[in-house]
Order: sequence, then C-alpha cells, then structure tokens
Amino acid sequence: MNYPELIYHVVNRGNDRQVIFAEADDYWHYLNTIQRYKKKYQFKLFAYCLMTNHVHMLIKTSGGGSISKIMQSITVAHTRRYNFKYRRCGHVWQGRFHSPIVSEDNHMLRVMQYIEQNPLRAGMVKRVEDYRWGSYGLNVRFKDSVLIDRRDNKVIENLGGNLKERIYNYQQIMVRDIVVQEVDKIQYSTRKGGNYLSEKFKDQIAFLLPRKQGRGRPRSRELCFK
Repeated sequence: MNYPELIYHVVNRGNDRQVIFAEADDYWHYLNTIQRYKKKYQFKLFAYCLMTNHVHMLIKTSGGGSISKIMQSITVAHTRRYNFKYRRCGHVWQGRFHSPIVSEDNHMLRVMQYIEQNPLRAGMVKRVEDYRWGSYGLNVRFKDSVLIDRRDNKVIENLGGNLKERIYNYQQIMVRDIVVQEVDKIQYSTRKGGNYLSEKFKDQIAFLLPRKQGRGRPRSRELCFK
C-alpha cells in the first residue's frame, strides 16, 4: 500500500552482514541506481549514507510508487549487477529492509544527523565531511544536486532565510552529537519497525496508517552469474 508524501528512514543490510560495497565502483553504481529510480517513481531523497555492509536513506514518496516498490527495484538492480561482477549467485541483501516513518519536523532533522554521522560513530572518519559516500557534502554545497532534493526539504528550508544561512546552520547542527536517548529511539525504530514521530504528527497521520505496520519485504531474486 502506498502512502504518498510520507517520509521513510530506510535501512537495508547485506545478507549475514556481508560486504556489499567492496570498491568505489560499487558505491557509484548504487547511487546511479537510486538516481534512475528517482525519475521512475518520483520520490525525493533527503539524506543517505552507504556503509560497507548496509545503507541508510531518507525518502519521501509520491503517488509514483510505494516505498516497497522503490526498494524492490533498487535492490534487484543492485543484486543483478553485484552477482554478475563478482561471479556469484544468491542473496546479497538480507531480504527485508526497515522503513519507519519519520515526522517532517525536528525528528527528521535528527534522522538526517543520525544518517550522515554514521561513519563518525563507526570510527571510519574524524569529520562528517571526510566521508565520501554520504549526503552531507551535497546538503552543504551551494550548487543543487540531482541526487539530493534540498529545495524540497522543508526542514532545511526552515533553517534560515537564504541558502548561505541555511547551510551554515546545518553545518553547526552536524558538528554536534545527537542526544543519546534520541539515538536509542532512532535505532529502536529501525530494528523493531516502530515509527519515529512527534506526538503532533502521530495525531495527524493516525487515520492513514494500519494499526500495526510491517517491515518492507521486497521480493528477492536469486541472480546467478558463474
């Protein structure tokens, strides 16, 4: 079922936590795949981080396609290319992705912070801007990106009266750590499937959502190339 105009924090992990991005070419292909399906399904991408064995994305859907359809398409395209390149077959991804809904307010800003600071928490870099495969650099540059939809990001738009001010304020936010309790809530939402919402937003969308929201389950295809 599709609920347009909702924002999802998508987390997808490699099968058995295996490495899914071994070379720079693997990262580029995945980003190009996202861009291709953005055009097809007309979704907005506000943040992403490609880690060695998992990915985070912050996606706002439209009437063009549900979050399940989006992720199924991206996952199948990546699996096909991965198995062909590495002469293997079988599952690349764990088979299920998590996609809790995030309210379009300070909760969303914290999720962006959480996503783009992922390499910092993992000890991979010392500064968030040093990580090549996250969206931070695109969110703080003056030139618009075809991958990140900053102009459609209401949370960033509310950070200042002009682009220079918004970028500065976003940079100041990103150098700060998220409160530990909020990190725990975000991680709980991605592991247990609970949404990460403000009380006001819960009331606004209560009539849209089923009582219990399941995890996304893209159909997996075993693509063998040996």
